[in-house]
Amino acid sequence: MNLGEALSLLKKEKSKLVRLISLRKENIYFEEGTKPEFDTKKLTNEIDSKIEDIRKLKIKIEKTNLNTKLSGDSITISEAIIKVGDIRSKLSSLSNLFERKRSSWYLEKDTKRLIAQISESEIEDEIEKLEIEKGILDNKLQMTNWNTKLSE
Repeated sequence: MNLGEALSLLKKEKSKLVRLISLRKENIYFEEGTKPEFDTKKLTNEIDSKIEDIRKLKIKIEKTNLNTKLSGDSITISEAIIKVGDIRSKLSSLSNLFERKRSSWYLEKDTKRLIAQISESEIEDEIEKLEIEKGILDNKLQMTNWNTKLSE
């Protein structure tokens, strides 16, 4: 199995786990004199087994991410994932940088004029560069995921 398939399987297994937990919760009580539709003890065993399967899969994915270099790059998949997260955080903070100024236009028209220390065009340029960098990293991650065998 390759890394991309493992990530897809992980998502499906997590979804199954959520459904099992919900099913157990919905069937914990049953009407006296009737037979419950689902055995909560059996569901609990299935939940425990699913949690174990997910944990093992996550460990394999993490080992693979730590030991695999990104396609055409010198950093590992793990480093690239962290870097993409950092870029997303920076993009979020830069995107919100000028919100106060815009909202104050409507609230305080007769107050002192505010002057930004950084121009919006500089920030927009930086956002554009970061978006490109994030896109390139995302593409490399996807390509690497589908071309990398999962570690055991």
